[in-house]
Amino acid sequence: MDEKKPLLSSTLVIRSAVAEDVDTLRDVFRRASLTTEGAQAFFADHPEWLVWDDTMLPFARVAVADGRVVGFASARPVEDFLELEDLFTDPDWMRKGIASSLLKDIVRRGMRVEVTAGPHAVAFYEFVGFVVSGIANTQGGPAPRMQLDATCVRPFTDQGNNWI
Repeated sequence: MDEKKPLLSSTLVIRSAVAEDVDTLRDVFRRASLTTEGAQAFFADHPEWLVWDDTMLPFARVAVADGRVVGFASARPVEDFLELEDLFTDPDWMRKGIASSLLKDIVRRGMRVEVTAGPHAVAFYEFVGFVVSGIANTQGGPAPRMQLDATCVRPFTDQGNNWI
């Protein structure tokens, strides 16, 4: 059994994405998207949804471990909050605290964070403190709108990595 061990936070670097990261971000986006149960059939009908939006590059932060990008998040400012557009982890690095570390980086900006969550991600977002605030009508159908108030984030531990 291949048991994944948590990544030590001291070996993970979070930095702003740069143009040289775009191909890797596209690859991580595509491969991570396809790991969701039922995704292959869904994306077969909508292959255009497997293409990462390069206009998010100025808002993207990447997680780097062992010299390679292993995940990324993008959050753009909208009025008085940050809209979390992307949160993806390389499938080989999933369940090692990468997504939690990226969210922690975003939350440090001290603004409310909002996201339209896919059904596969709701439990994770709830675990880290997001609450459902409504329903969004998306091209893929209704999806929960969730928010996290960065001024009152509760501490949590995710596989040994402290949240705050």
